[in-house]
Amino acid sequence: MRTDENRFSMLDKGLQIVDLLARERRPMKVSDIATALAFPRTTVYRLVEPLESRGLLRRVNGGQEYFLSLYFLQIGEIVRESLEFRRLALPFMEQLRDEVELAVHLVVRDGPDAVYLEKVESRRPVRLFTQVGRRAPLHVTACPRVLLAGCTDEEIRKYLASATMVKITQNTVADPDTVWAKIHEIREKGYAIAFGELEPETAAIAVPVRNHREEVVASLSLAGPEWHFETANIEHLVSRLKQYARRISGELGYIEN
Repeated sequence: MRTDENRFSMLDKGLQIVDLLARERRPMKVSDIATALAFPRTTVYRLVEPLESRGLLRRVNGGQEYFLSLYFLQIGEIVRESLEFRRLALPFMEQLRDEVELAVHLVVRDGPDAVYLEKVESRRPVRLFTQVGRRAPLHVTACPRVLLAGCTDEEIRKYLASATMVKITQNTVADPDTVWAKIHEIREKGYAIAFGELEPETAAIAVPVRNHREEVVASLSLAGPEWHFETANIEHLVSRLKQYARRISGELGYIEN
């Protein structure tokens, strides 16, 4: 048992090193890694050697620093390209972008987070800083809340009981009662709208995408500077979003009643 625990501990520490280098996005010396993670230097030396021999890390800058190897690029591309969902949704997202001239996002759930699976950038001069792979809590802003609203009430209660709610901006929804109110509104209207919850002076509208079992498997959203989301324009944007979400859902086998 102790051996298994030690192996798990070392595996966890090795993954922390990989995660640190991914977050820092720069090569680091053993001493810098040790300081950042509060590990002894000897532990870091013992961990980077097998990571390097397995091709996960590579030495750079004369062998004095470590960084992620191109192995991760290969793995990332395999995962990304294997997602048939992304491939089938992309043409519809591009058509929607061309119609409304706003950024289009496809977002899926990964545990307690929403992950931006695909993005089609607006051709307008003012653009958002969202990117593929970005994560957000399920209770924050339009795309994630559509996914949360698609869960059962029991799943939502469990999520809210464990979620850490902080204000990312002054508009971020950060209390369970407001989240529940938003969820009821999404279920009633069939869409979510949010203003400035992740980034100030931005807005987003999102609708659900369903599979053949009628489950909410993703959310499709339009996002951009908030002045593009005036009340008079909301109805048109929601209509176009729902139309394209139905088309993507149809590709997944969903038949609307």
